[in-house]
Amino acid sequence: MIPEPSRVPTLDHTPASGKENPLAFLDQALGGLRCFQAFFAAYDMGIFDTCKEPATLETVAAATGCTPGIAGPLCEGLVRTGFLSKDKEGSFTVTEYTRDFFLRDSPFSQKAALAQMREYASLFLKLHVLLTRGPVVYPREKQFREKIIPAMAEQCRCGLVQRVAGIVSHIPEFPAARKMLDLGGGHGLYSLALIGKNPDLHAVIFDLPDVTDATREFIRQYGAPGRVSTHAGDFFRDPLGSGYDIVFSSSNPSGKMPALIPKIRDALKIGGLYLNKQVIDNAEQDPFSDLEWNLWVFEGMQKQDRRFRFEGSVPLEEYNRRLRESGFIVRDTVPVDARSVMTIAQKE
Repeated sequence: MIPEPSRVPTLDHTPASGKENPLAFLDQALGGLRCFQAFFAAYDMGIFDTCKEPATLETVAAATGCTPGIAGPLCEGLVRTGFLSKDKEGSFTVTEYTRDFFLRDSPFSQKAALAQMREYASLFLKLHVLLTRGPVVYPREKQFREKIIPAMAEQCRCGLVQRVAGIVSHIPEFPAARKMLDLGGGHGLYSLALIGKNPDLHAVIFDLPDVTDATREFIRQYGAPGRVSTHAGDFFRDPLGSGYDIVFSSSNPSGKMPALIPKIRDALKIGGLYLNKQVIDNAEQDPFSDLEWNLWVFEGMQKQDRRFRFEGSVPLEEYNRRLRESGFIVRDTVPVDARSVMTIAQKE
């Protein structure tokens, strides 16, 4: 639409903002959208699996039903982004990165994590609706069992579980530990890794009833039903048991809410360890991540407006102060990765 002549600025004037490319932000965002959609199209259409062995563009098109004129630039883009490589003869082959994570038979398949990422992306496609109607409401136990727990398991087994197990195994009291509570343990992979570091350790994974159904499947897959068991319950309401040498909490509300500290303390033996791995409280670099957090809620569970915080959560520094006031010695706060730390506390 051409503006009315009276509203057209003269060619002696430039925008007050100084912006010569007013669409630069959207250009950058559109580039991300192109990459996102290109990856998922290739993943869904089987292009990666077709390229497990060197495949020409004609082979890719024939195997997947793709139009060569569109599949060609797509495959070139996947080379640029590191998902495919291209040899001198023009054949495409998956990279080691893709082979690890994005094939149907990948050893570290990210199928559930990708499904969760795609679901969160879809919320932004109906942002204008959610802005007026409010967030999507998910059934808590079903969402954890079917989506969140499988996605977290896929992501953390790529190095995070191994790193945490290494940190814990070097704590002086760990070799003598016999009984551990994995609080809100979900997939149970931390417990499964830790019993491999201590042959005398038995772990109990405490989580919601529907979640522990999934936990038992992970225990079966990793072959440790005798030394890892489940306890179904809600840690907000139900007792946790007692006599534990270690209580371990990772990336769940139990390690952020001071109201649960007395329960955790009572579950431990005198001198027992509370190991709490949580996300660092740095302000989000991208406010849209906080926005995504606010586009969905769990049924019957209130969240704060900051990412990864629920009603009753406090910042880590405040939480550790409450630990000290509740009969714990906070011995150390150990970096785990770029986004999380582990607090090592001991019951006095």
